[in-house]
Amino acid sequence: MAAGHTVSRPEEIPGKWSGKVRERTAHFSLPPELAGRDGTIGMLFIYNLIMLGSLPLWGPPFLLYLLAKPKYRRHLRERFGRLPDAVGLSGRSPRIWIHALSVGEVNAASVLADGIREKWPGAGIVCSAATAMGLEALRQKMGDSADIVTICPYDIPCLVRRFIRALKPECFVLVETDIWPNIVWGLKKQGVPVVLVNGRLSSRSARRLSRFRFMAGLLYGGFDTAAMQSEDDRQRLVKAGLPARSIQVLGNLKYDVKISEINAREKEFIREELGISRRNPVWVAGSTHPGEEELILSCHRKLKAVFEDLQLVLAPRDPCRGEEIECMARRIGLSVARRSAGVSDSPRDVLVLDTLGELVRCYSISVAAFVGGSLIDDGGHNLLEPAAFGVPVLFGPYIESVRELADDLAACGGGMKIRAPADLEKVLTMLLKNPSVKENMGEKARALVIRNRGAVSACLGLIGRILSDRGIN
Repeated sequence: MAAGHTVSRPEEIPGKWSGKVRERTAHFSLPPELAGRDGTIGMLFIYNLIMLGSLPLWGPPFLLYLLAKPKYRRHLRERFGRLPDAVGLSGRSPRIWIHALSVGEVNAASVLADGIREKWPGAGIVCSAATAMGLEALRQKMGDSADIVTICPYDIPCLVRRFIRALKPECFVLVETDIWPNIVWGLKKQGVPVVLVNGRLSSRSARRLSRFRFMAGLLYGGFDTAAMQSEDDRQRLVKAGLPARSIQVLGNLKYDVKISEINAREKEFIREELGISRRNPVWVAGSTHPGEEELILSCHRKLKAVFEDLQLVLAPRDPCRGEEIECMARRIGLSVARRSAGVSDSPRDVLVLDTLGELVRCYSISVAAFVGGSLIDDGGHNLLEPAAFGVPVLFGPYIESVRELADDLAACGGGMKIRAPADLEKVLTMLLKNPSVKENMGEKARALVIRNRGAVSACLGLIGRILSDRGIN
């Protein structure tokens, strides 16, 4: 088992995360300063008072902003608590609402939804995201697993109540983060079990919660149980003041994401789709942020002086920034094309992948993958996607959100931390000149993924027990 993935075993868990039954799933309890019904109501009251009391200040400009942006305007109905079509849930049971923040969390949510559909074929599954990009990713990944895919309502009591009344969920499953107090406590008020899966808590967030214990109770006190990614995550939540008996370690769902094997012929097809010749080695920079692209493009220009045929596929975290990145590349003398503009047969140094849903396949044809959000202080993104294809994984020093995964990859030799932009050029040069080193790193990265699978089965067992406790089979 990878370092940092010690498993707590309060329940019988099938497969990799097996253990003995020690106690029934317990509710989180609020810290002393919030204990009791009055304390909970008081904290929610203060939260809502601040939010709604300031509504005259932020409400009108926010509404104008939403109306001015088509991608936000078309989701206003759902944001105000209206389900797109609840008819699809008629006669289905159990009704399970799965919520994910955005694109990164959707990967974990989709594999969980697949497992729920397989375990409970008659379930009514509603999947929501908090962002427009997350919603688009849900639509691409969910397929037949979800009956309804929607954007979540704003965390305003009346809107949340409307959404819950229309949905009538029998279980709410939150994936990773994005905790909204009115949603969590609104569900608790209706007697709906609330479960956190694939939970993570960075050391930075844990320090904040330790200083403000009332926030820990408000955010986490409504969960029936929490399944964290690692023992480190569990310990941070305990130190924040929440009871250890309610927190389990069931691993990371992203290890279980189904990534199809891509053979040599399929890789050739991907290259043809992208307009990349088979003679051109490719490296991929995925999920990049402002402040990183300039460094990556500069690195690529230097690499081109040695490896003339080398191409870069650069996928910004926000696909809407494609034109901006194209201009950056042109300014430093690189030829560039945007994927959204279609395939071009003309040679170019950089392909800007300003589309959704294609990054994972691009990793499969790469010599190495750099995962963004890590050269600037954003916490990093999904390191497992390139690792699952047997591709060396490179990342910067800012990896707070994925620290355990980054440490595991570095420890097993499947990944490498880039401490400065100059190091990125050196490491890529080494991998391009030494194919055997590249292959060895890739094999170790893939082995790590395979070794840590099993979280889906564990989470399904957890959800099953919670439903069973309420007489739902």
